Amino acid sequence: MRRFVVAAALSALAVAAAGANPFQYAWQELAPGVWAGILADPFELPQEGNTLLVVTDRGVVVFDAGGSPAMGQAIVEKARAVSDKPITLVILSHWHGDHMRGLQSIVAAFPRVEILAHPHARDRILETRDRWLKRRVSMVPNIRKMVQQALDAHQDLGGRPLIPEEKAWIEQGLANVDALDSENHATEYVNPTGTFDGALRLYSGGREIDLLWLGRAHTAGDIVLWLPQEKVVATGDIVTAPVPLMPSAYTGDYPGVLAAIRALGFKSLVPGHGAVEHEAQYLDLLCEAIRTIAGQMKTLADQGVARDDAIARADYAAVEPRFTHGDPFLAHRFEDYVRKALADAAFGAAQGGLPDEAF
Repeated sequence: MRRFVVAAALSALAVAAAGANPFQYAWQELAPGVWAGILADPFELPQEGNTLLVVTDRGVVVFDAGGSPAMGQAIVEKARAVSDKPITLVILSHWHGDHMRGLQSIVAAFPRVEILAHPHARDRILETRDRWLKRRVSMVPNIRKMVQQALDAHQDLGGRPLIPEEKAWIEQGLANVDALDSENHATEYVNPTGTFDGALRLYSGGREIDLLWLGRAHTAGDIVLWLPQEKVVATGDIVTAPVPLMPSAYTGDYPGVLAAIRALGFKSLVPGHGAVEHEAQYLDLLCEAIRTIAGQMKTLADQGVARDDAIARADYAAVEPRFTHGDPFLAHRFEDYVRKALADAAFGAAQGGLPDEAF
């Protein structure tokens, strides 16, 4: 539980650390009428995820709605800037709040918009709504308390000695948590209006938009958007960079999902968090990391090693340096988001279990 609390605090602070206005995208046009909205700080989970806008002759299609009313409003403003048509469709990559809590602003601006998700995603949105609405009341006060205690002890939120890069990041984020609190309290949940399982192909004028469920990966209901003519793919949190987010990975299926994305032959990949990718090497590294740890955990589970002991013995030496590149800040993010979480999920899978999808 403490691991999830720490991750939530880090995530919230990362949103605030993005700048004077932490609720804004940097927009990139990847192909004519195809706009990626990227968050400057890739460690904002679970508060804000990337988005993709596709302009068609019937309206604007949006993939992921941001994690707050302000981010949803930023999507509305960009859609109006690039098209005289309304947003007609929003597709949710998965159920986590940093990809769907901006829906209310989109619906307020375009009441006829349709919202599609995998059935699993819709179910989880409904199941977790009340818990999140209660939790938001204490979220920022708890963050302030935890951060101040850590700073007073000259530690980061993981209990490690506080390095300068992390101290600056935490302090900058702490200055903006009032904005986060305001957004949280303004949030109203909006439910998907439709679901699909498998694949759905949409046509609008000259556009072809493929919506694909390729298997369980980050969650059991991850949707990928693929533009075959433009060769642009948006993956949600199946892919996050520069360090993967592994709170509840389905390690048995995950490599196959990554292989299917790679096989599309994309020119641009919009991850759930992080910069746009134009090569497949990062997918290969992510796949290697999952397979490496899954193999280790399977061996240890078969030998009867206890779960906690097995997780402590997980060896990331072959992959971690290729994610962190010697950067101590990234090394801490790897520790927080990957090391225990991926090994824990892999050990559970080795014993025939399924991950508990955190929110």
